[in-house]
Amino acid sequence: MAIENTLNIAVLNCGYTCQSIQEARGQYHDLFGAILQPAAERANRKANGSQRVKLEITGWDTVNQVYPPSLEGIDAIIISGSANSAYEELEWIQTLNRFVADVYHNYPTIKIYGSCFGHQVVCHALFTSEGALVTKDPAGWELGVHSVRLTDYFVSRFPNLLHDNNLLLQYLHADSVFFGAQLPEDVHVIGTTPQCKNQGIYQHGRLLTLQGHPEFDQFIEEECLKLVGKRVGWQETFLEDALVAARIEDDGPTAADIIVQFFVEG
Repeated sequence: MAIENTLNIAVLNCGYTCQSIQEARGQYHDLFGAILQPAAERANRKANGSQRVKLEITGWDTVNQVYPPSLEGIDAIIISGSANSAYEELEWIQTLNRFVADVYHNYPTIKIYGSCFGHQVVCHALFTSEGALVTKDPAGWELGVHSVRLTDYFVSRFPNLLHDNNLLLQYLHADSVFFGAQLPEDVHVIGTTPQCKNQGIYQHGRLLTLQGHPEFDQFIEEECLKLVGKRVGWQETFLEDALVAARIEDDGPTAADIIVQFFVEG
């Protein structure tokens, strides 16, 4: 019988999916489970014995400040996307920033991953003193599928998964992270797009973030685009261009493979 290591992953749900997504796919922790469980299965097919992993994924309603009662036994946290901004002075966001900083500084065995808002929260909570600034992007929205130009360093960390320097991801963000000073030596920006120069950060064994949404497939992205477009008043042609961009095939499964490999790396 194969031996599996169980990884306990706490997903911090930083918002709620809209009704159409909720009915079809569930909440944010369900979206992550839908991409990470198959990625773990792919990894297990190539693994031997103790290298095999089983993911136990649990969602937590951080908007209502519901967190794991104990961090004992938790191997990783995931910070989801959100309609809010990492710099807003809302009580739940301030609590979230403090929680992320506490995990990072006091629980060195717990890995931290964030998508979009989660990426921005990690940078805001941990690297403001190094000049990290999360703010509205002067270039506006980055929507649909775009290709990240990955750094050689990041590709070198996942050579079995990345065979070139490009990674196609779904996007839906108006905030971006800007670094005004030097990051710690072992924290690396993973890549860029023409619009957004910080597409995520990586610190071996501790941090991985992506500005994109690997947990979004075409259906989820389109539903979110239509909802946001209606809320903020996008012109019809602007929304249609974004919907067309969302229909490009993305590399979500590869990104999921990277996240799982990050969770198990020593």
